Amino acid sequence: MSARPHDWEIIGSRDPWFGVLSSSEYRADQVDEEKRKSFYATGVDDITYVLDVFNADLGARPSDGAVLDIGCGVGRLCYALAKVMPAVTGYDVSESMLKIARANAPANLTLTSTLPAGPFSWINSLIVFQHIPPAEGLQLLRSCLALASPGAFASIQITGWRENGPPTKPLARLRRRLRMFLHRSRGKQVDPLIQMHDYNFSDVMRCFAEAGFGRVVLRHTCHGLHHGAWFIARKDA
Repeated sequence: MSARPHDWEIIGSRDPWFGVLSSSEYRADQVDEEKRKSFYATGVDDITYVLDVFNADLGARPSDGAVLDIGCGVGRLCYALAKVMPAVTGYDVSESMLKIARANAPANLTLTSTLPAGPFSWINSLIVFQHIPPAEGLQLLRSCLALASPGAFASIQITGWRENGPPTKPLARLRRRLRMFLHRSRGKQVDPLIQMHDYNFSDVMRCFAEAGFGRVVLRHTCHGLHHGAWFIARKDA
């Protein structure tokens, strides 16, 4: 019996753009060349913001070496990173999304479904860890931070709480699991497969501290009803 595809491979094969930015304008049947350009333009805006935050909070910003983008998807942030860094590696578990990213990838961008060896002078991730169960996500965070070179920068966005909590009643949880099962096996919509998870920020801070990041600044983020933070950090030299 073959292994069940990862949920994000299913999402990537059915509705890749929406899986990255959950807006109706980025449904697979809505994305034309104009929408594709607007999609990637949001990545430029996000990376510009992060660089400004590095300057404001740390008094410096990455400009050389290589950057790792965790959960790169179809390359929304990687394309923007490739304009400001000499070398970029995008990591994602969905080969379907990576195939799209490779189609127009610049020469200094490497895309892989295997966690690379490093080292990296900048480690970045936005709206990714929120879709990974915390136990798995924290292990991924540890593995990625371990690839940071001395003096490296990190910009990792992670969710911490939500205004409306997840289903707590047994029947509601059962219905949710049933919907996910049905949509994995024969559904067309990917929405039920896009899960949201909240992290304990003490656990996240421990990952940074144990990886040698002596300075960490948090900036609040809010996507809909989900609140979190950018962890803006720099590793000790």
